[in-house]
Amino acid sequence: MKVIHPTEPQALALVQAMHAVATAEGTVPLLPIERESIEAIQRHLLHLDSPIDPPALTVPAGLVTVLDTAVLRKEAVRILALLPVIDKQVLDAKVRLVEAIAARLGVEEHGVGLLRLAEKRKFRKLAFGLMMRSVSHYWSPTGKARLRDWLDMLRIAMPAVPGLYAILVDRGLLERYRSLEARPADTLGHWLYRFYRERGFPMPGEPKSFPEGWSKHEVYHIVSEYETSLQGEMLTAAFSGGNTEVLCMDLLLLTLLQFQAGFPVMPGPVLADELKPDAFFRAVARGAATEVDFLAGWDLWSAVDEPLAVLRERYKVPPLRPEERAWLAENGSLLA
Repeated sequence: MKVIHPTEPQALALVQAMHAVATAEGTVPLLPIERESIEAIQRHLLHLDSPIDPPALTVPAGLVTVLDTAVLRKEAVRILALLPVIDKQVLDAKVRLVEAIAARLGVEEHGVGLLRLAEKRKFRKLAFGLMMRSVSHYWSPTGKARLRDWLDMLRIAMPAVPGLYAILVDRGLLERYRSLEARPADTLGHWLYRFYRERGFPMPGEPKSFPEGWSKHEVYHIVSEYETSLQGEMLTAAFSGGNTEVLCMDLLLLTLLQFQAGFPVMPGPVLADELKPDAFFRAVARGAATEVDFLAGWDLWSAVDEPLAVLRERYKVPPLRPEERAWLAENGSLLA
């Protein structure tokens, strides 16, 4: 996502549009979790000192005029596309309103299409698209899905066959990651080594490891300081979605669909009501403010010898506030 600082009229129009979507223009009540989310969005994504209330529950007539830049319009549509998931229903009336606003603003946003698939409960199609895009932009280090990346996906899904697994070990890649242990303790490389080993995760090159490109997910954990607990994973996904352009809505919507709405989009845990709005949208804002998009050509191996604190400062990663650290620690979501 892009960082935006709307003017007062722009912020008021955005808040009114958010309330319009969340209530389907006043036809359904605003739930407490939706109100809390809209206030958190105002605080963290619109950078307002205090939340404001809308003058009406309809889409502002002058929205196109007030939102006068392409960036502001796109980010507005992205924010609005998250709201229909929060009530755990993804109602057609709310989705139609997001689609109409996107059309009115002239914004083509991948997330709006994902939202419609969720409304129709076409989870297989939604998951297949997410998987295709993830293989290209997350699993592959090249930004384009290769045969090797698809074979890696099949390898992960295969049952354990000891003899075959011995063949599948990429010893050169594995030794490269093991060598990170020898880096100084404060470097990103050493942190990454410890992250794998202390949590028992297989390193790239080991038979049941994820493809090497997925190491960027671990880097997101390390840079953001979110643990691998359930809340930590949700906040890491929020940070990642805020940080990257190419998979922004894939990451944000998948997280809300699977852990807030309780829809079984992808294999893995399916829960409901796990959204903590202030923490979630603060994580999105931290990712957006970070000046390096880790999924857009960033090279891990050019940074493994850098002290982690130096990288965070260089990349402009917003530090966690004392109250955030306390809350994360209390919830087992602060990276040790």
